[in-house]
Amino acid sequence: MEEIEKFKKIDVHMHISSDATYLREVMDELNLKMNIMTNKGLQADRLKFQVDGAILMRKKLPRYYSWCTTFGFEGMYKPDWSERVKDYLKYGFDNGALAVKVWKEIGMQVKNPNGEFVQIDDPIFYPILDYTKQEGKTLFTHIGDPVDNWLPVGSDGKPSFWYKEGADITINRIGKFQGEVSWENLMLARDRMVAKHPDLKIIGCHFLSMPHDVDLVAQRLDRFPNLALDTSLTVPYLMAQAREKVRAFFIRYQDRILYGLDESAGMIPSKYLKDMSKVGQQWTKEEVVKEKENLLQRYRNDFIYYFTDNEIKLRNYSVRGLGLPEEALHKIFYSNAVNWVPGIDKDFA
Repeated sequence: MEEIEKFKKIDVHMHISSDATYLREVMDELNLKMNIMTNKGLQADRLKFQVDGAILMRKKLPRYYSWCTTFGFEGMYKPDWSERVKDYLKYGFDNGALAVKVWKEIGMQVKNPNGEFVQIDDPIFYPILDYTKQEGKTLFTHIGDPVDNWLPVGSDGKPSFWYKEGADITINRIGKFQGEVSWENLMLARDRMVAKHPDLKIIGCHFLSMPHDVDLVAQRLDRFPNLALDTSLTVPYLMAQAREKVRAFFIRYQDRILYGLDESAGMIPSKYLKDMSKVGQQWTKEEVVKEKENLLQRYRNDFIYYFTDNEIKLRNYSVRGLGLPEEALHKIFYSNAVNWVPGIDKDFA
């Protein structure tokens, strides 16, 4: 692990509410830099909180943080909406944003005046996507979710309650969506958008929301040369597939895979804390130590899977790590981020 941790790494997918000393300690220990994602365009106050914080952290600590902007949907069907969005994106770019992220609220929550769910291939988004390309920025897409959220039983063998009629919406992070749009149609809309913007660099978060089947992902990578993916929140799905097939996938597409963890981290007394019971309170020393240990362990679990062929236990089964070649690891953990998100390595000595 000591040798692995010396390996230079960029995590392209993190959600940081504020800078905290323990985060910098983790990054120094792991030789890592974090890219801050912003999302939730339907929540204007939360979006402002995220963007303002990301700008501050990037300016204050560029060795540790880069960031990715997004946009809101207020007045979406007014004539000047796309121009206002482009102005907002420009504000982000002028303050160091390297990319734009669209979140799964597109497709599963945002609706048009007829009450229909708006998909990512809707022409209303074209001026925004064209502007992103014009400015030389990358698009991160989190469209849909893993397919088991639509199935009666999830990949862990337990009932899936998120996206089906009668689901308990208190545990459904996308709001009142209950599967009105199928997983397949969300993926097709994403594919159509990618096809219509061949000159735009696009990174599909969470293995294109298809982590359960690397063959489906391979079909998209073969079809769309402008498409890459990040690995965030996918290791359990990958471990559930044949090891040699997954390993062959990583080696074949080693130029198109970027490492990401996807964790909410940072400490600030606000209503946006991961642990909502801490609103308005300060963290104890013991809680800070626990946060740091948990984050380090999440990273190290991923490293064991990608770097080694050690036996790894997950739930009720065990598999061997992928033991990827060093050249592929360097690309996945560092150089692909540099190539697909230009400027992300700035100040990371």
